[in-house]
Amino acid sequence: MASEADGAMRGRGFRACVLAWALLCAGPAFAAETRMPPGLTGEWGGARGLLHELGVALQVRYVTELAYNARGGKGHALRQAGQLNVGLGLDLEKLAGLKGGTFQFTFTHRNGNNLNADMALGNLQLVQEVYGRGNVGRLTQLWYDQVFWGGRVHLKLGRVTMGEDSADFPCDFQNLTFCGAQPGNIVGNYWFNWPVSQWGTRLRVDVAKVAYVQLAAYEVNPRNLEEAFYLGRFSGATGVMLPLELGWNPKFRGGRLEGLYKLGAWYDTSNAPDVLLQDVEHEGRYGLYLVARQQLTHVAGAENVAQGLNLFVRLAHPDRNTSTQDGQYTVGLGYTGVLGRADDDVGFALGTTRSNGRYVHAQRLKRAQDPSTPVPRSEYLGELYYSLHATPWLVLRPNFQYIRPGGDVTARDILILGLKGALTL
Repeated sequence: MASEADGAMRGRGFRACVLAWALLCAGPAFAAETRMPPGLTGEWGGARGLLHELGVALQVRYVTELAYNARGGKGHALRQAGQLNVGLGLDLEKLAGLKGGTFQFTFTHRNGNNLNADMALGNLQLVQEVYGRGNVGRLTQLWYDQVFWGGRVHLKLGRVTMGEDSADFPCDFQNLTFCGAQPGNIVGNYWFNWPVSQWGTRLRVDVAKVAYVQLAAYEVNPRNLEEAFYLGRFSGATGVMLPLELGWNPKFRGGRLEGLYKLGAWYDTSNAPDVLLQDVEHEGRYGLYLVARQQLTHVAGAENVAQGLNLFVRLAHPDRNTSTQDGQYTVGLGYTGVLGRADDDVGFALGTTRSNGRYVHAQRLKRAQDPSTPVPRSEYLGELYYSLHATPWLVLRPNFQYIRPGGDVTARDILILGLKGALTL
C-alpha cells in the first residue's frame, strides 16, 4: 500500500492510484488524513464519514493470495495465504488541535500456507508475497508523525516497519520480487519489512517543491522475528540500520505526467559473518537502491485521472561479503483504464534476483561433502496480472507467473496461476 514517502507524490493521478493500492497491498495502512474507500459494511449510518471529519479513520482489510503450481516442484497443489489488517489512524489536528500531528496503530494477523515450501519449488522469492514471518498476530505500527515548518519537515517515531518509509513500493504484483521495499526481499535477515515492526524514527525534509532528503534509524533486533504478539522488544538489539534516501517528484506536460524517483543507501552497524570465509566476521553491512516510477501517458478528460501507461524500474545491491543474494532488478509496465473500465488495470513485470557468486562457491564446497546441499543460481521471472475493481471495496487480481527458480540449480521451471484479492470492511 502507499506509505508515507508516497505522500511526496502530490499530483492527483498518483493520489488516485493510492486508493487502488490500498485494497491489495499487504503493506502499511492509511493514516487518518487519507479516507479509505467505502467498505463492505457501508457508511455505518453516516458514522464512518462523521468519524473521518473528526479525524478518526478505522481501517479493516483482508488480503488473500491463492497460488497453484501448474508446473514445477514435486507436484501440483493449491495454497492460500492471507493477512488481516486492523488499523486506527488519528488526525490530531482535528481531534486535539495539535497541528501537523498524526498517530497510526495497525495490528496484522497472517495465516495460510506457503506454496514455495510445501511443494519444494526451489525458488528464492515467494510466489505469495503476503506469506511470511509466521502465522501470528503482530503489532505492526504504533507511531507518531509530526510536521513542522509549513509542512517541510516530517518527524516520525515509534514502532515502524522499515519498508513503509525507506525504498517503499506498492504490492500490485503477487510475486515478492515486485512487492514492497526491495532491500527486505534480499537481505530480509536484517531489513525487516511489513508486518515486522521495530523501534525507529524517520526525518524527512522537503528541500524544494519536488525534492526531499530523508534519514531514518531503525533498531536491528533478531528478536523482532519471534512469532508472537508483543508491544516491543527492549533487549537483543545487534545494531542500528541507517537508510539515507533522496527523492525527486517531477511533473511533466503541465503536471499531467507525474513521477517519483528515489535513490538510497543503507548501513547496518551490526557485525555479520562472511558468506564464504569461515570464522571471518565483518563490521557492518550496507547496500544501495533505486526506485523509479513514471506516468508515461495521460488520457484527457478521463473519469480516473490516473488513467494511462506507467513504468517502474527498481534495483537493489547489498554488499557481497555478508549477503547470500547480491542484487535484484525489476522493470514493469502498468495501464489503468482497461476495457472501458476507469479503475481496472493490467500490469506486466520482469525481474531477476542474483545469487552471490561467493555464496554459490561456498555451497558448492558444502555439496562436495554433502550431495543433498542445494546450490543456488540467479532467478528470473515474469508476472502478468489483470485487476478487476468489482466494487469500491472488492478487488480481484488474477495473475500468471513464470519462474526459472534460483534456489536450486536442479529445480524445474515454475508456472504459477494465482489470484490476489482484497476486501475492505
